[in-house]
Amino acid sequence: MSTLWHSYAFLGLLLYALGRQSLAHSPTVIDTVRSQSLFFQTFDNDEWQSRWIHSRDNKYNGRFTTEAVKEWTDKGLKIPEKNKFYGLSALLDAPVDPVVASSPTPLPLVVQYEVKYEDGVTCGGSYLKLLTAEPGFTPEGLVDSTPYSIMFGPDRCGATSKVHLILRHRNPVNGSIAEKHLASPPVPEANDYTHLYTLKIFPDHKYEILVDGGMRSSGSLLDPSTLQPPLLPPRELPDPDDKKPADWVDVAEIPDPDAVKPDDWDDREIIEDEKAVRPRGWLDNEPVLINDPASKRPEEWDEEEDGVWEPKQITNPKCKVGCGPWTRPMKRNPAFKGAWKPPLIKNPAYKGPWVQKTIPNPDFFEVEEPIRSGVGAIGAVALELWTIDSGYIFDNILITRDPAVAEMALKKLWKPRYDAEVKASEAKLKEKERRKEEEAKKKKARKGGRDIVETALSKAFLALFEDDGWLATAAPYVGPLLDFVRENPDALILGVGLGPMLLLTVILLLRGTGSRKTPQKQSTHAPNDAAEEVRPAGGSDAEPVAEVAAGREAEAEPASAPGAEAAEGPEVVPEGDATDGEIDEEPEEQKGPRRRTARAA
Repeated sequence: MSTLWHSYAFLGLLLYALGRQSLAHSPTVIDTVRSQSLFFQTFDNDEWQSRWIHSRDNKYNGRFTTEAVKEWTDKGLKIPEKNKFYGLSALLDAPVDPVVASSPTPLPLVVQYEVKYEDGVTCGGSYLKLLTAEPGFTPEGLVDSTPYSIMFGPDRCGATSKVHLILRHRNPVNGSIAEKHLASPPVPEANDYTHLYTLKIFPDHKYEILVDGGMRSSGSLLDPSTLQPPLLPPRELPDPDDKKPADWVDVAEIPDPDAVKPDDWDDREIIEDEKAVRPRGWLDNEPVLINDPASKRPEEWDEEEDGVWEPKQITNPKCKVGCGPWTRPMKRNPAFKGAWKPPLIKNPAYKGPWVQKTIPNPDFFEVEEPIRSGVGAIGAVALELWTIDSGYIFDNILITRDPAVAEMALKKLWKPRYDAEVKASEAKLKEKERRKEEEAKKKKARKGGRDIVETALSKAFLALFEDDGWLATAAPYVGPLLDFVRENPDALILGVGLGPMLLLTVILLLRGTGSRKTPQKQSTHAPNDAAEEVRPAGGSDAEPVAEVAAGREAEAEPASAPGAEAAEGPEVVPEGDATDGEIDEEPEEQKGPRRRTARAA
């Protein structure tokens, strides 16, 4: 048993070792794609710097860098700065024809690469230029006029957005080179996900443009409507010397000149309202605007320099109903039939459509494979761009003859990256929605608690006005208020909260107003009719029975002689000395003797 167990263990270790060795020597996806490609660049390490060279032209003041961005596990080629021109190119190992002859083996051209707008996109190009193979070209010498064979990729600037497909084609008859643009280019993606752009050109002159693996545009490049100008020139051209005669009539129908509008045809869309009556109180002879009586000419007004001064105009206060000549208002005519037009008849002078004559096209040519014969071989890949943005990222630039290789790069390189970005974005969105829902629940819970209180309070308030309530007799007089409380229970709790606050505010304002006034003091001298008090006989030694209210601070002095103070008489403050019911205080040195109350004799 022990021997059998050791045999199984040994076999397991052997299989594990063989598996590890096989795994170590198995090619990766990148190795497989690279081995079956005409050109492939990943920018994962610094090797790209020896292959891709920046232009030395002074125009290109931007320098690409490499960086690993969000949700990426490797690096990409990045535009790091805004408002820069960038010129970068890499040579192919050997020139590549756009297409291979349809026989014996038809091989298409597939161009594919990834683009990500990490910081968004406002205006800038992110396309590739497949430069024409020329013996003297070096990447350092790249300029904006360097010839290219194919230009492909997205270009966005404001409302203008397109995925370029441009072929630079040479006319074999006259040797001229013209750019053939895709007439109806698809619109590129603008979000911050990584997107994959794929171009396929087949030997039978069919083309396909795919974005993220989905078809966006396809057709035949030989179709005259696909490229502008067409890939193959027309056999004939309109004769520029052939002009339409001045008397040529190409209008097939004309209005009947003998037609007359029927008498019952009403083409008035708006008419006066005959039932309208001038409103009572309308003042025909009053102007709508009058001079503002409060408007006065400024003192510094100079009529010689400033012109005649005119007062400000205001609405006439008498025109509450209306002023000026009254006219009936307009209304839509119920009998309106629309604008009358005479019926059309055949034009007796009609000669038919005029067709311009044609002449043979001197630049016409006819070849079986215009792309292979007219579009130059590809010798380098270039990023010759200008952008006002930063953060454009390029990766996995691929040129191959095998669509299956491009499909492998899509599934194994781009798709996992894209899925990770979408997943991360959805997670952020879900987290945002979760927080939003939690906040809504908390808000609802708080509101629910308030609703319970508001409902209970409103029910208690309304119960006071029911038939058996304390305020039932007042219910008919406060009906609108009760209806409002039934529909808006929260208003009651608001009133309960604000009512005491408003009352307290009024009390504080009233107290503040009273405190600002000087308290009214009574005169320090008793009036004549109250200054003397009747005293009992022999009361010369008696104490004063009463004193003036305002003079209680000073003690009353006993009389030294009967009638002495009576002869002196009480002092009365003149009425004119008081202001607004207040008595002016006298200087401190005069207060003593004048505070004494006169005694009766």
